[in-house]
Amino acid sequence: MLASIAILTLFGILLIMLETFLPGGVAGVLGTIAIFISIWLALSSEELAGWSSGQRMGLALGIVVFSVAVLIVWLRWFAVKFFRRALTLTTVIETPPAVGAAPGTQGIALTELRPLGRAEIDGQRYEVRCQNGLAAAGTRIEVIAAEPGNLLVRIL
Repeated sequence: MLASIAILTLFGILLIMLETFLPGGVAGVLGTIAIFISIWLALSSEELAGWSSGQRMGLALGIVVFSVAVLIVWLRWFAVKFFRRALTLTTVIETPPAVGAAPGTQGIALTELRPLGRAEIDGQRYEVRCQNGLAAAGTRIEVIAAEPGNLLVRIL
């Protein structure tokens, strides 16, 4: 009977380990059922009638502790590292440097800002967005912030 309990426990652990690779939860549920059956056999088997209730409880507790320990080791050192290597991208995408002039810099609108347009700030031309909505060409503007692709400006 002890061999049957050990085989059921190991089979349940293997099914739960297999669950890390198979979707659906069926292997994990079957593995959990197998471990519960091995615990039930340890507590109620007639072949272990010579064992005291403390010894049976110790065997059942040993099954639980062994199963949990093996599964923690599996998940911590093997499955997670396998998935991290195989399924995780490690490429780092650099963010582009901020475009444009520093906040507080002043310039002149080259085109009408409706609210997007072009402006000359510190001798360079930039795509800008007017915070106030509309601005005529030739209007003096001030940079408030840098946005992806353009500068946010306001009318002076």
